[in-house]
Amino acid sequence: MPGENEKVDTGSNSAGAGGQEAVTAGESGKPAGQSFAVSEAEWTELKAMLDKRYNEIASLVRYNKTKDDSIQRLGAEIQKYREGFAYSALKPFINALIAQREDCRKSQRDAKQFAIDEEKAKKYIDFLVSGVEEMISNLGLEREGDSITINGKPLSGTVQPKKMPEPIPEEGKEDDSLVLANADSIKGTAELIEYLNKSETAIRNAVKDRAVADKTIAEYIALCSRTDAEHYFALAAPVARALYIMNDKISGASRKNSGASGEEVIQFYNKILNFVIKETDEILANAGVVAETAEGVFDTQKHKLLKAIPTEDEKLDRTIANTYTDCYSFEGKVIYQSKVDVYKFQ
Repeated sequence: MPGENEKVDTGSNSAGAGGQEAVTAGESGKPAGQSFAVSEAEWTELKAMLDKRYNEIASLVRYNKTKDDSIQRLGAEIQKYREGFAYSALKPFINALIAQREDCRKSQRDAKQFAIDEEKAKKYIDFLVSGVEEMISNLGLEREGDSITINGKPLSGTVQPKKMPEPIPEEGKEDDSLVLANADSIKGTAELIEYLNKSETAIRNAVKDRAVADKTIAEYIALCSRTDAEHYFALAAPVARALYIMNDKISGASRKNSGASGEEVIQFYNKILNFVIKETDEILANAGVVAETAEGVFDTQKHKLLKAIPTEDEKLDRTIANTYTDCYSFEGKVIYQSKVDVYKFQ
């Protein structure tokens, strides 16, 4: 049956061809002409690019988070620092002036309580004059003519204007070449590679912008440091000048009265004590310091207990018995507690 055999053979060949076409279509997964197959070489290139982009983006995200945290911490520290800047700048002057004032007040009390003679009065006057000079020296102040320096740096003179950092340029019209396509619209390997290359450029530009911001921030920090230094000198200069004026007055008065004797010396000693206290009060007040005499009920914020004095009067319990120093505050904050004795009911 050759005819039948030929028919059978023809049918088998047709079936085999059809089977091969079915297998090919199944493997591609897409109709012919729409293949998105990626060769091994292309896949290796794509994987390397994707890994690189991932690392860059992850680094950028970490950078932004670290930067935000750092800026917040820096902002809080700067605010805290600036709130106490004036006191920090004037603290050495204030402490020295308070000590000087309290020493003079104690000398006044001692002069009233204990009789002093001419010899002691002269010695105390010399101590007072040399004490003011020593205070000025310990603060690092020096004077040559009309120029005053602190630790070798002038407190006066024309301040040269500082160059402001250039602001970060505003972003202009976005470059069309950096407009990223919708990932869903990518249909081929070439388009995907182009998309990734554009994303790389965008990431590099973003990092570059942040580098510019970093530089500008650093310049502003340097400018703030220079401004703070000038602010310090501006605060210290009037106090330093006032100290030298006081020193010149008491030194001049001391020389003028060097020939006095007897009761005149004792009177001059009391007079110069009053003068130093008055001048010190004025300098402290101009620096923002408020002096308050302790009275009433003991306050742990304002008073420092030296001794408890027993009393049988319950109404006097926890009230101030004796005051040795005043309480000093700066911008509402106590910087020096009043030393007191307090009654304690028994």
